[in-house]
Amino acid sequence: ARQRGGVLSISLVGYTNAGKSTLFNLLTHAKVYAADQLFATLDTTSRKLWLPDAGQVILSDTVGFITHLPHTLVAAFHATLEETVHADLLLHVVDSASPNRDRQIEEVNKVLEEIGADQVPQIVVMNKIDLTGAEPMESRDECDKIARVSLSARTGAGIELLRQALIEFVQARRGGDEQKPESESYGME
Repeated sequence: ARQRGGVLSISLVGYTNAGKSTLFNLLTHAKVYAADQLFATLDTTSRKLWLPDAGQVILSDTVGFITHLPHTLVAAFHATLEETVHADLLLHVVDSASPNRDRQIEEVNKVLEEIGADQVPQIVVMNKIDLTGAEPMESRDECDKIARVSLSARTGAGIELLRQALIEFVQARRGGDEQKPESESYGME
């Protein structure tokens, strides 16, 4: 129904305790359960999100991944993870303060491949910069698309950079908008 209506779907994915639910709450003003514990999120929660100059999207908070996620758990969470497979964009939330962040990124990407979501466009969200002393920032790939945003979902620092990344993505996916010249569209030079 979302695809027929032209509403884009964005899913938050990431290792357990990366801050997905906290980021979801910040973006949507929801009050989903967010806790520092394994599988605090057990099923997908979706909310409408209005983006200025881009319109409405659906944002979904998903279950956190763990190392060596057993195939039986992947199967058990299949319905939950299905939202990820059908998303137009994945926000891969990473705990930037974790000493294991690189391994956690690899594990999440392995699960995404296993469920068939590895071809969905992704923006990496380096969360918890309030714990690392890093500044909010964005970085772009070789096509000038925003590939990474550093922020703190807890304090809100850098959230506008993420909103702008989402607006750029939506505008590009929908073919831009009349208010912005084509040269400023997502991924165009």
